[in-house]
Formats: sequence, C-alpha cells, structure tokens
Amino acid sequence: MIEEFKDQKEVQMIVFKLGNEEYAVPITSVQEIIMPQTTTKIPKSPHFVEGVINLRGHIIPIIDGRKKFQMEVISKISNETRIMVLDVNQEIIGLVVDAVSEVIHLQTAEIEPPPVDVGEDSDFLLGVGKFQNRLLILLNLKNFLDIDEASSLKNLTKVVESINQAKETQLEQLEIEVSPKKVK
Repeated sequence: MIEEFKDQKEVQMIVFKLGNEEYAVPITSVQEIIMPQTTTKIPKSPHFVEGVINLRGHIIPIIDGRKKFQMEVISKISNETRIMVLDVNQEIIGLVVDAVSEVIHLQTAEIEPPPVDVGEDSDFLLGVGKFQNRLLILLNLKNFLDIDEASSLKNLTKVVESINQAKETQLEQLEIEVSPKKVK
C-alpha cells in the first residue's frame, strides 16, 4: 500500500491522458480544469514551460505535460486538450494534457508502488492504480518538479508579477499626468 493513502479505503482521482497513457492525480490537488489559452512566452524558462497565463489576476506558469515527460510533442491543440490547474507544493501551475477523461474512486488496495526498475528519475511517480482492467500512472505532485525546476518556476512567476506591477504603476502615473487639473 502507498504511504499517502494508508488511512483511506479509497481515493478520488482525476484521470487524464497524455499520448496513449492514462495518468491520475488526487482530486484534492486539482483547483480547476480550463480550456487552453494563449500563453505569454518567457525567455530562458525551462524547456517544458509553455509560458504563463493570467488567470483571474494570478500569474500561472503553464507546463506542457508531453515535454515534461519527454514524449512526442504535438503542436496542434485538439478539442479535448485541457489545462489542469494544480496545487504543487503550494504553488499553482497549469498542466497541459491531451484530455481529462473522468473522476474515479480508486480503491487503495488496487494501488501498487511504482516498479523498482523504472529509474532514479521517477520520484514523480506515486504508483500504479488498477481500475476497470486499466493501469493508471499515479503522479506524486510533491515530487512533480525537482528543486531546480520549482525554483525556476517560482522566479519566473515573480519576474512576470514584477513586470505587471511596474506596468500598472506606469499607467497610474500616466493617468495622473494626463488627467485635467482642477482649478480653484
């Protein structure tokens, strides 16, 4: 049994697809699922970062799931493509996935640890879930980003927020200069 779920009989998961594989994350880590949006590209960001979006006043880095997992990249967005807005170690990110298919109740007895021969770069794998004759790759969002990647994304978000704040300040100053002065 997986340590994260030792006190539970079942866990609610959101299932999504990347390529031909099905993945799942705990529903408690998903803030929302949105349609793809145009991103603002940021120079020198990690290879898997598509850019950032402004989601209701919050700057959110957008990660391409295919690039993150070193899969074949598809340049065309389909009608099923979605951005999953996730809480990853108290940082909000958007993960571009090929499709979000369903919400399931997965019995914890049906979750196996990841195979030992997967490799040392598999800390982001929580385990493999067996559900209706399918195998689901369960992601460990605590380890989804390594320390360098998490730091890079945090800095990226701070830079964009600083730029936006500077633009707002400039606009406010311009409005003050342009607005007609009241004469007494």
